[in-house]
Amino acid sequence: MKTLLRNTTTGFYLQPGNNWTDSIEKALDFKSTERLIRFVRDIGVSTLDLEMMLTFDDVGYNIALPIDERFGVYAAAPGTEGPRLQG
Repeated sequence: MKTLLRNTTTGFYLQPGNNWTDSIEKALDFKSTERLIRFVRDIGVSTLDLEMMLTFDDVGYNIALPIDERFGVYAAAPGTEGPRLQG
């Protein structure tokens, strides 16, 4: 299983170096949900266009989870959005 950060608008995944890729194989694997959530909280970006993807060898089992208050992360309200990762 891989734990990835995905931009829901572009469909791209974060890769090492804060770049984005459309390839799951090139995406940064955070290895755990806790690491991904800590990363998002620490950089303080808006999560409106982000989701956590849990990916498996069989794509039929992939899971997309919005990054929201369940994880202690709050998306900025429209018009008051914080910084975003460039995509």
